[in-house]
Amino acid sequence: MSTVEKSTYCRICEPQCGLIATVEDGRLVKLRADKDDPHSKGFFCTKGVAMAEVVNDPDRLLTPMKRVGGPGKFEPCTWDEALNDIAARFNRLRQQHGKKSIAVHEGNPPYFSYAAAFWGKNFASALGTPWFYGINSEDGASRVAAFKMLYGHCAHMPIPDIPRTDVLLMLGANPWVSKMSFVHDPRIREHMTGVVERGGRVFVVDPRETQTAKVFEHVPIRAGQDAWFLLSLLHVILGEGRYDEEFVARWTTGFEVWRQIVKRFPPEVTEERTGVAPEVVREIARTIGNARRAVVYGRTGTCTQEFGTLTNVLQDFVNIVTGNFQREGGWVWAWSPVETAYLAEKLNFASFGKVRTRIRNLPDSYGFLPSSALPEEILTPGEGQIRGMMMLGSNPVVTGPQGQQLRKALESLEIFAAIDLYMNETNKYAHYLLPATTMYEREDAPIQFANRYMRPSFRVTEKVIEPMGQAREEWEVLDDVCKRMGLGGAHMFGIERWFAKRGLEMKPRHMADLLIRTGKGGDLFGLRRSGWSWKKYVEKAPRGVVFHEEQPIRSVKSVIRTKDRKIAMADPRFVAELERLEATPVEIAEYPLRMIGLREMNSHNSWMHNSPRLMPDKRRHHLHLNPEDAAVLGLAEDDLANLASEGGEIEVQVTVNPEMIRGTVALPHGWGHSGGWQRANAAGGSTSNFLASRVEQLSGISVLNGIPVRLEPVARSADVVAAAEGLAAEGVAADAVAQRT
Repeated sequence: MSTVEKSTYCRICEPQCGLIATVEDGRLVKLRADKDDPHSKGFFCTKGVAMAEVVNDPDRLLTPMKRVGGPGKFEPCTWDEALNDIAARFNRLRQQHGKKSIAVHEGNPPYFSYAAAFWGKNFASALGTPWFYGINSEDGASRVAAFKMLYGHCAHMPIPDIPRTDVLLMLGANPWVSKMSFVHDPRIREHMTGVVERGGRVFVVDPRETQTAKVFEHVPIRAGQDAWFLLSLLHVILGEGRYDEEFVARWTTGFEVWRQIVKRFPPEVTEERTGVAPEVVREIARTIGNARRAVVYGRTGTCTQEFGTLTNVLQDFVNIVTGNFQREGGWVWAWSPVETAYLAEKLNFASFGKVRTRIRNLPDSYGFLPSSALPEEILTPGEGQIRGMMMLGSNPVVTGPQGQQLRKALESLEIFAAIDLYMNETNKYAHYLLPATTMYEREDAPIQFANRYMRPSFRVTEKVIEPMGQAREEWEVLDDVCKRMGLGGAHMFGIERWFAKRGLEMKPRHMADLLIRTGKGGDLFGLRRSGWSWKKYVEKAPRGVVFHEEQPIRSVKSVIRTKDRKIAMADPRFVAELERLEATPVEIAEYPLRMIGLREMNSHNSWMHNSPRLMPDKRRHHLHLNPEDAAVLGLAEDDLANLASEGGEIEVQVTVNPEMIRGTVALPHGWGHSGGWQRANAAGGSTSNFLASRVEQLSGISVLNGIPVRLEPVARSADVVAAAEGLAAEGVAADAVAQRT
């Protein structure tokens, strides 16, 4: 038996922790933390090591499959049969209905492959379609929108300089589980606890006492009300003069507009909405205002709200007005060894509102159109109607809103092809399923993430094992389809496709090496002897390199790209959203509770529920409910209940959890499986996003947190309601009806 150990890194989520892979006779048998990795220093999580089970999963898709019946009915076919038919059908659509009749949808797993991330966009460009959809609308679209509106660009994103801050205010994030997002830092626990060890403070604003909140100062808040809290925070900071007058005067416009606006939002007024006591708001505001270095950070929980963009803008306003902007310990633009932002802008990855959906005029965000628009874009006739789709590693029936409508829409497509690891709840409606490689069956480099590291780092990895079965990398499949269509290849620009037809084309490895060598950390093709190339990383630093222990700070002017190089605080779109916020009712009688999502340590979105390590037989899906709310509703542990919103209704099993504040329930997302994964299907559960129906028009973000809901024991729903209506019709008094039902 031949056993070797190889250095590599995890690409499930954003920390990208270093791992050691054990390979026996060409088979990946084990993954463990790499204690010598300079970036993660031995940190790992259970999902990372469980990836070995995904690689070897007997339910994994390993051969091309052709649909032969209803949804989920497939039989094996050859690559040639699949790709020839897909190419022919795409060509037929282009000829009969135009280039806009085809769409591309990219999910979370392939985005962590630099080749799939870029070649997915290249594929859409080669086909000539503007319709490039993705998961950003269920994650960070509102954050991207705020970046673009405030700073004039969204490719290079600021991050919180937590290792050097004195005060951290965190909203809608739980890094003890999620490990941060839009920030890459496997040592986040060390860096956050370091704030307190230095004598600083960390406030965690959340409707649930999360794992992170338990460690620091928890500020309970009613779900979806973060904008009101931030307005009251600004009221105190500005009203008491705890802001940086010099910075505001030099780098912003419209400040006076907001100084007048926030006068309407004292903590005593916002308390009705937020549940946060005025004295708590004032203490936090004064702590931030008095601190030498402070920073506000929010993520998925604040992004996926009814007012996600406004909330993100207000978060940044706190950093801006206090002068904690491009300052050590504040809101900073990270040093990057690769010119990621420049590349993203040139390749149209970094656009916001450049393309809009046909029916509801929803914008793209970071180049991705919102998944919520797909059902109507497929089902509504007219020019630009989507009739064919290529999907890369995505499952929007489960992870996006309106999954029920999307299933119907997918069935109407004339050609639907999907490249994935599994047959899931979305691609079981495809005409062809094409097997993709896992992260350990391909080379990789964090090209698309290089400018968001807390400690600026970079590495590359060769593939750990050869692809299993007939699996192929996504970029290879897309390139092959384009060649069979006569387009030359999956390339962004026409000149590239012209050269490709003549046998000269740039492949992902060439592009990556070019970017590495010409970036700040590169060797400039030998001109900078201390610099790096792909080959040098492999030979000299297989675990990668940490370029800086602390962020180098550039000038403010260099990071603001608006026309006048100032931050426009009084953008009319912000003011319009504020007016919409003020017009919303405090409560909705029909839906008295608010639902939030809940990220679990042993789940990652919808695609890791087939691992025995992560999904033991006893694991179940639960709605988390405050004990007092449970008592009022007559619900006990493991009871079944109906959870309803204006978007739909699902059945859930409840767990009584004192971490929840009253009036808020939490349901983990990504459950409710009915695909080709047996363990995931057997686990049961419900798809939480079936309850989502609202979309923020400004950014296209799906509203997945703070959803107004109603919860009832199963025994009180359906038949009991009908019985109550019958008794009422017979003239029985209301109190008697309540007692008898």
